[in-house]
Amino acid sequence: MTGGAPSIVRRVSFSPPASSVRGLRHSRIWVYAGIAVVGTAASVQIVDSGAGIPKPLVLLLALAGGALMFSIRTERLLLGWLFLAPILQESAGTHRIGSLLGLALYTAPPAIFALKTILNRGIRPAARWFDAAPALYVGYVFGSLAIASDALGTNFVGTSRAFFQTVALGALIYYVIVFWPGRAVAAAHVCGVVLAAAGLQAAMSIVEFGTGWNLWNDLGWRTAGDIQRSVGTLANPALLGAFIGVGLVVALGVVCWDGPRQLRRLAWLVLVVGPPGLLFTFTRGPILATVLVACSVLLLSARTRLIGLGVVAVVGIAIFAAWPSITSSGLYQKRVVQQQNVQIRVVLQEVSIKLAEEKPLFGWGYGSFDRVKYDVKINNPGVPLAVVLHDTSHDTFLTILVEYGSLGLILFLLPFVVICWPALRLVRTGVPERWLYVVATAAIGVVVLSATTFDLRFFSLIPMLPWLFLGLARRAQADAVGSPAS
Repeated sequence: MTGGAPSIVRRVSFSPPASSVRGLRHSRIWVYAGIAVVGTAASVQIVDSGAGIPKPLVLLLALAGGALMFSIRTERLLLGWLFLAPILQESAGTHRIGSLLGLALYTAPPAIFALKTILNRGIRPAARWFDAAPALYVGYVFGSLAIASDALGTNFVGTSRAFFQTVALGALIYYVIVFWPGRAVAAAHVCGVVLAAAGLQAAMSIVEFGTGWNLWNDLGWRTAGDIQRSVGTLANPALLGAFIGVGLVVALGVVCWDGPRQLRRLAWLVLVVGPPGLLFTFTRGPILATVLVACSVLLLSARTRLIGLGVVAVVGIAIFAAWPSITSSGLYQKRVVQQQNVQIRVVLQEVSIKLAEEKPLFGWGYGSFDRVKYDVKINNPGVPLAVVLHDTSHDTFLTILVEYGSLGLILFLLPFVVICWPALRLVRTGVPERWLYVVATAAIGVVVLSATTFDLRFFSLIPMLPWLFLGLARRAQADAVGSPAS
């Protein structure tokens, strides 16, 4: 309309009657109250029960928990699960109550928010050819499991759960993040939860080093050797170190690459508690991986390049000055130059390469490494072969190569190469999302470098993290291009 004429167009809105709104709210309150009562009663009975748990009780608990999770917004469910995951996943299995909580709050939620993501309507990014690689890898590994292993027949439930957590979970998280309907899940929220969880684990590592206490009373690594190493709630010092390392490089990316302001304070907190928490794991691989990636984050940013060079110089001078004291310390002798440990890993690498040469394309099959390693003959290994073969693989990618062949390794690595390389190129263009690309590639880098020093096939949370950050980078690239598909 022009010329100041009165407008005859009115905005029409519909509001449901107040009685209907009140009725809907009241019904929800009663539903939530019923779920709370049933869930509480079931939990009390499970705790008080003996060796056996009544199946009807488990069914009621599952129904109550499922109804509650379906009532929570998908993004909140994802973020809540991500925060609880490091607390309830690994070493919670050593505790009866922790194991039940892990099943309910770690294993079940991903399937639920994946289902909610599929059922929700909305605009989604168009799929690209490389998006098929995670699903193909999961299918390929499952085929290997079905063909080359009898574990499905002897222990179907346990094997299926292990397969879901250690193999399928990462791909599921990737697809949920990438093909989230409508507006993408906020990357700042995801990074904030990762920072909070990593900061909590670092604080727990410090407390554990000083007092010997951890949440699930997991004391195996305190009695396994002369050095008391923190594990937090992740069952293994290497896993704890990798997780804290991811938090540290995310914090550096936020601070150095102009990340969201709401994450700055949390990032600085992680930068304060993270280094000692990481150090008290006394695990060389994650520590070295974190240092290398953190230096890259510092030195590649024009804002912090001089600061990074100064930090590197100061640390180098301090190490040089204190080197005689360092080399004479018991910690240095037991962890840094522990030659037998290094020799064992070198021989295991030789074993892995020989096994891969025998079946280069398809590998030996699911879970076969610890079975077929005894068939390899090594000349002059330098360490008694019985001692070497007592250990399992200490390189995730060599294990994949042995068990699934070059085809499996290519399917696994393909999306990381295809997505991370353009993300790094976009960092140089000054796009607003460059902080996210730095954070995502840095987090993936810490896990990848750490995974060359221990085997991730026995664990779940840490192998999932690269897929989480890969999904964030992929969705950001898709939204920037603007190629929606209904």
